[in-house]
Amino acid sequence: MMTEELVLTLQRMLAITDTGLAFGSDAFDKVRYAELRDLLAGLVEQTALLDRSEVTDLLRPVGHYATPLIDTRALVVNSADEILLVKDRRDETWALPGGFGEVGVSVKENILKELKEEAGVEAKVDRLLAVFDSNKHQLQATQFFKLCFLCTALATEFEPNTEITEVAYFTIDQLPDLSTKRITRRQLEILMKHYKAGGQVYLD
Repeated sequence: MMTEELVLTLQRMLAITDTGLAFGSDAFDKVRYAELRDLLAGLVEQTALLDRSEVTDLLRPVGHYATPLIDTRALVVNSADEILLVKDRRDETWALPGGFGEVGVSVKENILKELKEEAGVEAKVDRLLAVFDSNKHQLQATQFFKLCFLCTALATEFEPNTEITEVAYFTIDQLPDLSTKRITRRQLEILMKHYKAGGQVYLD
């Protein structure tokens, strides 16, 4: 059975071949990069650690220098130290409000936009709590860096939307079924620890 370490190695090697195919100037080298990519694809398809859609995403050439994606998440905590979570319409699991960064939108603007769109929350961004590496917490086809910010809710007016059906606050010891590809219990524990301690940002 393919190990997580091997999947991470294949992920890195595929990124190198993508970069070579996008920026290589020698025709001979590009042929070799393409052949190597085909061989790596055969190995990736044997793993049970990724589902079929993730394997498809991993094997799709990017056509540019391969870099991790950016994901922004908001930690909103009420006076009872409960965490605001949103329920995904598709798989009915829960996660922190947030999403991938968008071109032309700053990190701060992105997190405030996601809070408003997903949870109906008008908020202010207080500080950065953590930067997580998905390869260390939730192995997926694409590596991404998760930037988690402490936010204060100023007003809330939620209505179910195309992505989210419910919003609710939960204590850390009574969490619902989480969308672990978005956030894990361990990550929430780290965020709450740094929220209460103040100061230093957690970095993977």
